[in-house]
Amino acid sequence: MAMTEVRFLEPKQGERTMITGFEAIYKTKQGLTGNRQDYFVLTVPPGGGAPLHIHHKNDETLHVIEGTFSMQINDKVMDAPPGAFVFIPRGVPHKFTNVGSSAGRLVGTFTPAGTFEFFDALTKLAPDDFDEIVAVSKKYGHEVLEEGSY
Repeated sequence: MAMTEVRFLEPKQGERTMITGFEAIYKTKQGLTGNRQDYFVLTVPPGGGAPLHIHHKNDETLHVIEGTFSMQINDKVMDAPPGAFVFIPRGVPHKFTNVGSSAGRLVGTFTPAGTFEFFDALTKLAPDDFDEIVAVSKKYGHEVLEEGSY
């Protein structure tokens, strides 16, 4: 197992990247947590989000910090205002969309770690290249169930 270490970051610190439509800040990576957890902050523009998808290898949490989101878990659609939290076990179809008029922020985790390799692969794709998004998703143990971009 990889070595773990204490990690302290100031509020704006972390590795920043763009994931085909919104900004992500990685606060941890798998080598820092002994493959236990990925922790990230997403800034999602109005109308942005993730299409309906499944993570086959990871559990996910999402916590709304700013803005208002719509979250679909299986067939249930819920409003998610600031403070809303959801735990999504692996294998469960889900999506989120910023339904507000300004950028929204989500804090999320994946357990076990390793999903940032998938995110990094997405950064190299055009937001409207759906076929490539599907292929990359499958390679990393994710399944996209509807057209859209991350």
